[in-house]
Amino acid sequence: MQSLRRTLSVRFSFTMFSALFVIALWAFLGARRILRLELDHGIAAAAHIESSVLAAGHALPHQTSHTDPVTFRHEVNRFVVVRDPTGLALEVNTPFATDLPFDSAALAGTGNGGERWSTITVHGEQFRSVYLDVAHDLPGDSRVIQVAASLSPLEAAARQVFLLMLGTVTLGTVATTLGAGWLSRSTIGPVAEIAAQAEAIAPGATGQRITAHAQVEEFNGLVTVLNNMLERLDRGLLAQRRIIADVGHDLRTPITAMQGEVEVALRHPRSPEQYQTTLRSLLEEVNHLGTISDTLLLLARIEAGELAPRPKDTDVADLVDRAVRRVRQRVTDHSITCDADGGVGSAPMDGSMIGLVLDHLLDNAVRHTPPDTAIQVGIAGEPDAVRVTIADAGPGVPPDALPHLFERFYRGDSARGRGGAGLGLTVAAAIVGAHGGSITADQVAPSGLAVTVRLPRRAPGSAA
Repeated sequence: MQSLRRTLSVRFSFTMFSALFVIALWAFLGARRILRLELDHGIAAAAHIESSVLAAGHALPHQTSHTDPVTFRHEVNRFVVVRDPTGLALEVNTPFATDLPFDSAALAGTGNGGERWSTITVHGEQFRSVYLDVAHDLPGDSRVIQVAASLSPLEAAARQVFLLMLGTVTLGTVATTLGAGWLSRSTIGPVAEIAAQAEAIAPGATGQRITAHAQVEEFNGLVTVLNNMLERLDRGLLAQRRIIADVGHDLRTPITAMQGEVEVALRHPRSPEQYQTTLRSLLEEVNHLGTISDTLLLLARIEAGELAPRPKDTDVADLVDRAVRRVRQRVTDHSITCDADGGVGSAPMDGSMIGLVLDHLLDNAVRHTPPDTAIQVGIAGEPDAVRVTIADAGPGVPPDALPHLFERFYRGDSARGRGGAGLGLTVAAAIVGAHGGSITADQVAPSGLAVTVRLPRRAPGSAA
């Protein structure tokens, strides 16, 4: 696994090295070109001066102060030779120029006037030469002056420039590497601190948040995301603890009742009728445990996507009417009415699953309201959805309990006499959500609770 800090340092250093190297190479080539141009300008200027001197009838000045050719090349570096049209040397400014070769093509080209340039090599050393008529406006004078300069001093100067540029690149790269290391540490350091704080959060603890560099604009988003995640985990952990406590209570109640019934039955012999009564009581508690288990399994399958709805066009009013008839068959102490607006029509849904939702909601309204309480079922159509509302005239629930009614094992105000496992509304919400709909609960004036199911007229994921 690569280190981000090392990767940033290496890449930044390599980028700066490449940039500095390109800049240095460009500067070196530019400096070398400028030196070459300046050398050419100097040679041409010397050629014109010497040509004017010769044209005026003066002798060619001689350089006699230097006896070492190496010193002469580095201090004067001007070899002047006056030649006839055949290339024969007539005069030289220094004995070192006596054997200086010439370019016959450039020498012949001066007859038409103007300068002629050439570069010749002598014993591995290059010389830059210019050829110029001594006095092309004077008839009868056919002399040609050759002014040459060795390129060795220029190459030496170019090498010095190159070494200076190379040193600059090296120093710049070293400084960049150090700066990149510091920059990467200062950049990645806050991430390490945030990670350390996140790692220090103890398992099972709630309310802990990350505060490192929360005021830094660049890291504020990361800290916010992590704190939001921790907040969601806290809510999930608290809900899990509450669920575990509630399900333990719900399972403990029937188990305790069954244990008590069995202990009482075993204390002394009983009649067959008494044993049957005890067994019927035990069967009721077993059925209660089975209901809790089946509901939890159903909820887990729905949330895991294993029990996906199979929607098809269903007459909503007929589906609700059948659910109302089912509850009327087993309930005689509540008044249940059903009102449907005209033009409700049909909607894509899984009839059996939505029927289970309606059964849960109607059973919830019957079980948690006193006898002779009116329950009203309303069906309304919307352009893009259908709405089914089940309202009762019971004691209702506190306003702060409304957002929690669809949570697992939640129990509202005991005034509504809630029993059971507290999973009916949770299953209903999961099924409605799988259909792409919504379920809400609201207070009813002067008292009571209204649960509204809203189902879309298009199946989830279908084209408009």
